Amino acid sequence: MIMKMGITMTCVGALLLMSACGMTSKAQDPPAENIPANGKHAHNSRRLFQLDTLQLVKIKIDKHTFFCWVMDTTPKRSEGMMFLQNKDFKDNDSMIFVFDRAQELGFWMQNTLVDLDIAYCDPNGRIIRAVTMKALDETSVPSRGLAKYAIEFRAGTFKKLGIRPGMKVEIPSTVQAKE
Repeated sequence: MIMKMGITMTCVGALLLMSACGMTSKAQDPPAENIPANGKHAHNSRRLFQLDTLQLVKIKIDKHTFFCWVMDTTPKRSEGMMFLQNKDFKDNDSMIFVFDRAQELGFWMQNTLVDLDIAYCDPNGRIIRAVTMKALDETSVPSRGLAKYAIEFRAGTFKKLGIRPGMKVEIPSTVQAKE
């Protein structure tokens, strides 16, 4: 999943990063690997940042707890959930994109193989927009407000759990942008 936002990240910049990392091919690449029975994530040759190498934190929305991979640098935010399949993560797995300041954000689904729910959150963790995005759709989905965080979940999570704008996400203070 790649985000588009102002000057910080453009479609062209993300494509250049992907090209440099060998991530621009589509159909000829092998499918993403399965998660082994021991709970560790198998190596995914299509990803620059392997899930097992990312910081993992717990977040809470209402009474629901999620395990979140932290995307705290531009290269990590650019890759996001690209090349993952539904079998690569569980219902309570998610990915949090953290920025150094609140700003208008827009995410799209280039090279993202599964539908995802996304919650844009203000600096206090309040959800300002919650929407489902379709796999491989390159249409930008805007935050429609100043957001410091974007959190992605398996599609259908919001509907199933009643997650909606206005709800508060408890985000650990250790989740900070590194650039």
